[in-house]
Amino acid sequence: MSKNIIFYFSGTGNSLKVAKDIANAIEDCELISMRKSRKLSSTYERIGLVYPIYIGGMPGAVEKFVKALDLSVNNNSYIFAVCTSGSGSAGGMTNISKIIGGKDGKLSYGESIKCFSNYVGLYAMGSDADNKAKAQALATKKVIKDIQNLVVKPPLKNSPLALIHGLLINSLATKDKGFNISEACNGCATCSKVCPVENIKMQNDKPMFLHHCEQCMACVQWCPKQAINYKNKTQGRGRYHHPDITIKEMINEK
Repeated sequence: MSKNIIFYFSGTGNSLKVAKDIANAIEDCELISMRKSRKLSSTYERIGLVYPIYIGGMPGAVEKFVKALDLSVNNNSYIFAVCTSGSGSAGGMTNISKIIGGKDGKLSYGESIKCFSNYVGLYAMGSDADNKAKAQALATKKVIKDIQNLVVKPPLKNSPLALIHGLLINSLATKDKGFNISEACNGCATCSKVCPVENIKMQNDKPMFLHHCEQCMACVQWCPKQAINYKNKTQGRGRYHHPDITIKEMINEK
């Protein structure tokens, strides 16, 4: 059994890249998708949670995972949370700290890492993905050093947007009604395979959305034919995934 474990949630690969870098650096570390919820039956020195920020806080799936995580034999573990955010402002740390505290644990360390903004349903993709990836890697190195040294750092304060996070996050589930499929779709099922919450199943070689969406836009961003669009907003816009994360990694993480 490994001494350390990191759970992650990722749609376009930013959080997976951060989680991978941390896991490789601290060594003797399991790296597990939050879709593979499991009881922590052994004692770990470090327990990590890596996830993106949606609407100023944790994705609904992340909150559900953390609430269900059994920390009964890990109350004294060094628990850290690292969130990725296109704006650089952290949110959701206060909430995750409260959830862990309610399990008689303690969030020892919380930090935010700025990544490439990629909510393509709201804006066009930038042209500096490689530079942002390099900046992300540098920021991750500092976080890694802190985690290696078991630095204790109070959770970051929520962003102003986090004040309305609770009101808006649940509304995302049915926003998948806005997705549409063009004739370019070849039924490859990539969208279904990369969806981190199993919100897509294939029916007659076309994706069908099941209305428990997180709006991570993984289906839009990873579609090799750019056949999935959100309303009339994403047509003609570029696509993005972290340059160091492959489709195979995203699929295998399931």
